[in-house]
Amino acid sequence: MVYLYHHLPKCGGRSFVQGCLQWFPGKHEKIGRFPGRERIAEFARTRLDFDELPQPCFVHGHLVNDGIRPFERYGDYIAAGRCAVITIVRDPLERAVSAYFHRQKRGLPWPEPLEQWLFRGRNKIARYLGVSAMGDWPARLDQYLLIGTTESLQMTLDIMAKKTGNPPVSSPHLNPSPRGDYDLKPEVIEKFRADNALDFLIHQYATERLRREAGEFQLSA
Repeated sequence: MVYLYHHLPKCGGRSFVQGCLQWFPGKHEKIGRFPGRERIAEFARTRLDFDELPQPCFVHGHLVNDGIRPFERYGDYIAAGRCAVITIVRDPLERAVSAYFHRQKRGLPWPEPLEQWLFRGRNKIARYLGVSAMGDWPARLDQYLLIGTTESLQMTLDIMAKKTGNPPVSSPHLNPSPRGDYDLKPEVIEKFRADNALDFLIHQYATERLRREAGEFQLSA
């Protein structure tokens, strides 16, 4: 079995990966930071051969662009039961703010203030997952073995341990993005929530599913 972690940017992924690598040998699908169209197209032309990977194996990477998302890239393996997909989502506003300050930490600060950044694009979590309000997005999310949340990262790892028959491990806290001072006006937050309504629904769906599974495994919430 290959466990494929669909790593959404700024959702606590590095911490989750390090936890899972205590159980499984890992393989990182590297597409590069802020890849352009040519790099994405080049990456889409190749993929891992699961027959060459140790079993079980933990594959992870930022497979969030058209043509390289898990159900596009490895749909046949998923359908055959040879690949189980996992992801983690985050409160959409917190994710967007973290992404803004992450660029500063990387020496690539965005030229606009935070408020303008927040209105660049809509429903990025949904886009990363390849779902839309017009489609049956809950059915797609139900195809994931596990959908965790950044806010409950330790619980996410605990459930992953239960689902894969492994002992519990502690969640490290890696790759934080230090934030400068900021104060978002209520009307900015309200507009962001309206513009990103599907992302908030996805986060709520994942949160409720995680709590339900924690109860099934008798884990403390």
